[in-house]
Amino acid sequence: MRVHLMGIGGAGVSALARVYLARGDEVSGCDSQSSDTTAELEDAGVTIDVGHDPEHVLGKDLLVYSGAIKDSPELDAARAMGVRVITRAEALAEIIEGAESIAIGGSHGKTTVTHMTGHILTEAGLDPTVLVGDGSHSRAGSSKWLVAEVDESDGSLLLHHPKRAIVTNIELDHTDHFPDVEAVQALFAEFIGKLPADGLAVLCADDARARSLTTPARKVTYGFDESADYRCNESRPFTIHHGGRAIGRVNLRQRGRHNIQNATGAAAMALEIGVHFEEIASALEHFPGAHRRLHRGARHHPGGAGAEAPSADRGLPAAPLLTAGRLHLRLRALVQRRRPRAAARRLLRGRAEPDRRHLERPRRPLAQRHVRRQLRERARGSREPGRT
Repeated sequence: MRVHLMGIGGAGVSALARVYLARGDEVSGCDSQSSDTTAELEDAGVTIDVGHDPEHVLGKDLLVYSGAIKDSPELDAARAMGVRVITRAEALAEIIEGAESIAIGGSHGKTTVTHMTGHILTEAGLDPTVLVGDGSHSRAGSSKWLVAEVDESDGSLLLHHPKRAIVTNIELDHTDHFPDVEAVQALFAEFIGKLPADGLAVLCADDARARSLTTPARKVTYGFDESADYRCNESRPFTIHHGGRAIGRVNLRQRGRHNIQNATGAAAMALEIGVHFEEIASALEHFPGAHRRLHRGARHHPGGAGAEAPSADRGLPAAPLLTAGRLHLRLRALVQRRRPRAAARRLLRGRAEPDRRHLERPRRPLAQRHVRRQLRERARGSREPGRT
């Protein structure tokens, strides 16, 4: 099959390109500019064009395009020529449906859990295809197994029909699409409710909305809560209990309660599909960490940012802890102004990003010197004698 992907430099679309390539398809793509990602794809055998042109779709069987692209001469030309045209989410749904799939969703934590689950299955020799939402650590495997992060932001979650799923939590996010948290929960309820009777739902017991989901599939829970089927603690190494007994300890390098919780969710899924605990513990001990977590801390969800602040702080010498960030989406700024990063001792807040509906024109990022000035001022105000 001859596949053309528009917006191929993006994280999600580039991961799909690798999957199509691994399947033996003839793959081409285009984007508005070159990048390290497009260069890597070219090295792998993908034909890349910079810019958009109707000629790109000549002779193609399938056109996959990023949801960020609303209108393009290529789309019009493909439809006029009878080329099949689908979105990235629709392409992912087709890949999920044709595999022994594990779909991972939730308001936050899903990227890390996807990476952890994929890492465990890879280290255990199952050679899965792994599709991580931010593009980091995605891989095209040769087996029937597929681990994929699925996105609820625009309702496309319901396109997916996996056999197994993990739900990390359910909170209000993407307020340009969801009016309230009940709407988010209704979406996840419908998603989990569609799992097959011989499938599996792994739900976080620490989140009331997630654990309340009902499904015809087998249901197991994980987390710190006493009711969890796979229960963890906060020790280092931490212990996982199941069926009233300790099944083993995990020496996770990443700090933080949320990382232990995420690792337990990934471990629960792996155990349920037959991976031995020793293989799981070894894989998690050597887990390299998810892209953008803690060292850069770029988060789109305030709950995730609130979880990371104490984990960065724990175990370090007492000193002022500074966090910097911008609130994305104006409604979230109004609804959750008092909640984000509550655990941080000091907060630097940049300007709020606008609703995605108003992002047609590029926005200039917060000036670096403005951030540096705030850091200096806050640090001077926080400093006490004998502490730096």
